[in-house]
Amino acid sequence: MNWFYAEDILAWLGNDPNRTYVPIAELCEALGMSAVREERRLRGHAVLSAGARRLPVETDTGDVLMLCLRVELIPLWLLTLDVGQVVDPAGRARLDLFQREAASILWQTARPQGFDSGDLVLPTRHQQNSPEQAYVGSMAMATLARQQMLIERQLDGSHAEDDEQGSDPWAHRTSSVDDPAAARLAQTVRRVAHALAERTRRNEYFGVFSGLYRNFGISSYRRMPNGRLVEALEWLERWYGDMIGEPEPPPDI
Repeated sequence: MNWFYAEDILAWLGNDPNRTYVPIAELCEALGMSAVREERRLRGHAVLSAGARRLPVETDTGDVLMLCLRVELIPLWLLTLDVGQVVDPAGRARLDLFQREAASILWQTARPQGFDSGDLVLPTRHQQNSPEQAYVGSMAMATLARQQMLIERQLDGSHAEDDEQGSDPWAHRTSSVDDPAAARLAQTVRRVAHALAERTRRNEYFGVFSGLYRNFGISSYRRMPNGRLVEALEWLERWYGDMIGEPEPPPDI
């Protein structure tokens, strides 16, 4: 059974929002785990160890140097823990739920196009109720936005110089992305979103992502089937053409 806790594990651990680093010993004490063992294990993890530092921490006996972890890495650290090693029952229940939810989020944001959305939290696609469908759709929007962001960074970063050829500065850049289909779709999405934003003076990326998901079920740029890609590109090009053929709206007063 899936539960909802008003106080999730991050809040339950009592993290101060003003802190940038949190002592591992403090986190382990709340969970009833061995701080010495966890510090040793953390040092062997490339990503976690890169975000760990020994810092002075105020205690009842004065400042003590402790191994501390950057707050944004705490969720990753929690995912590496063995739930069975957590002594505190409340912490164990919250950690178990957190890891299940994290597995769901990771799958929804990383799954290739065409894979079913079922995971540890969700039922199969045809058994999902309205909140579950809303969750899947929202995660699809977030995934498309994230992938668009990363592709744009990669393309812009690999060709920092201005492109004087043609109206589309990305025209010759798709080779820098290992999936040409994803790069081509991202290129067209950007062109449509920017053209629409010039007319509405709003960020229109979400509207484009929403259209891709509603009309074609596109929830990821990864492993895009060619037929679906062609349909989406044709739809985007028609949308772009309709905008170009219409007069600009009057300026806001």
